[in-house]
Amino acid sequence: METQKTDSYKKLQVETADQTSLILMLYDRAIFLLDKAKNDILEKQYEEKNNSLKKATDIIFELLTSLDKDKGGEIAVSLARLYNFVIREITDANANLNTKALDNAKRILSELRDSWVNIKNNPNTEINNTNNTTTNIDLSG
Repeated sequence: METQKTDSYKKLQVETADQTSLILMLYDRAIFLLDKAKNDILEKQYEEKNNSLKKATDIIFELLTSLDKDKGGEIAVSLARLYNFVIREITDANANLNTKALDNAKRILSELRDSWVNIKNNPNTEINNTNNTTTNIDLSG
């Protein structure tokens, strides 16, 4: 019962979040999943590792496909390159149990997340004025 309440609350958060908050939620979840996968590798929990990395990859893919290269210009192109690199690192980590690759992916996502925090904290940023962005990613599991 408690899990249902938590899942409902998370769903409501996602449905009512502004664009920047939603992006931060995606980064937070991806970073959490990378940490979990690293721990799963160290504890030889390979099925759990695979599940965590699949979910993390889904999140990064969602971020990648949501980029608007027409409006975002060079920034969107640079983000696409970074997201593709992160996906390659996750793939390497999954195939080769490479925790260093997970560290690389986490470092990049953490730096990008910090940049989005700065955007959110600047009320004059145009992106903060967009509401009700949706995503197909389940942040609860």
